[in-house]
Amino acid sequence: MVYYTHTTTPVVFGTLFVIYYVAFFVAVIAWFWKYNAYIQKGNYHLKQLIILLLLASIVTSFMGAQLVGKYLYIHSPTDSQFCMTSSCILSSKPLSYYPTLSESLKKYNVPSFGPMWVYFVQDVGPSHSLGLNKKIEFVAVVRPLLLLPVVEVSVYNVSSGEVTGSESFYIIWPQSPGSVLTRKFDFDFTVLVMTGEGGGPGT
Repeated sequence: MVYYTHTTTPVVFGTLFVIYYVAFFVAVIAWFWKYNAYIQKGNYHLKQLIILLLLASIVTSFMGAQLVGKYLYIHSPTDSQFCMTSSCILSSKPLSYYPTLSESLKKYNVPSFGPMWVYFVQDVGPSHSLGLNKKIEFVAVVRPLLLLPVVEVSVYNVSSGEVTGSESFYIIWPQSPGSVLTRKFDFDFTVLVMTGEGGGPGT
């Protein structure tokens, strides 16, 4: 089961996907194109290359976080919320799905500062390894690390409306966000894209 109202579009998902994978290559090509004459003379302008790679890392990390969100949102009964502080996370809309979630989450460390997206994920579907139905239910805080091409995903497992445990893992470029999520939860994480009026959703 997925939440079909949370599908994305080919343009949105395709744009995120392409930028996530090509930003570093574009940075290197731009550096080589702009400074080619100097590079041939042994003047490599490494400072400029580092700046371009840093910008590419910021873009890649941000796009990676957005991709992770697309995979989580299709399995979420509620909207996500953008936060910059831990207090925002604790009062966020996804946690209002269960009145007891916010209080129980206070017992666990949540990211304190930075751009973050909060998701409440709840779905039932076939496990990736065995194909047998399993239930997933957790709060996820997705945070791009920006200075590194890495996305941090903090997961807070939920049972009967209470947070029962937590863990964090990282999606490091060029890993596929969907593949990492599928392996981590043994649950098929895919994105449904709305292919157009009358065209129906596609994976």
